[in-house]
Amino acid sequence: MNTLFDILRKDRKGTFLWVEAVNDIETAKARLHQLSAESPDEFVVFREIDLRVVATYIDKTYRQL
Repeated sequence: MNTLFDILRKDRKGTFLWVEAVNDIETAKARLHQLSAESPDEFVVFREIDLRVVATYIDKTYRQL
């Protein structure tokens, strides 16, 4: 199965760490909400097809780009 999106966590040092891959943006959004409840770090959704960040989640705010 091909995944389309990667979820990455940006730590306090500014380093991006891979968390998991998901198949659709709605699943990614739900996971960002779950992950952010456990961590104050910033999370981003990276689209593999065109190598772009398509969403961010920081300070309890989801933003789709």
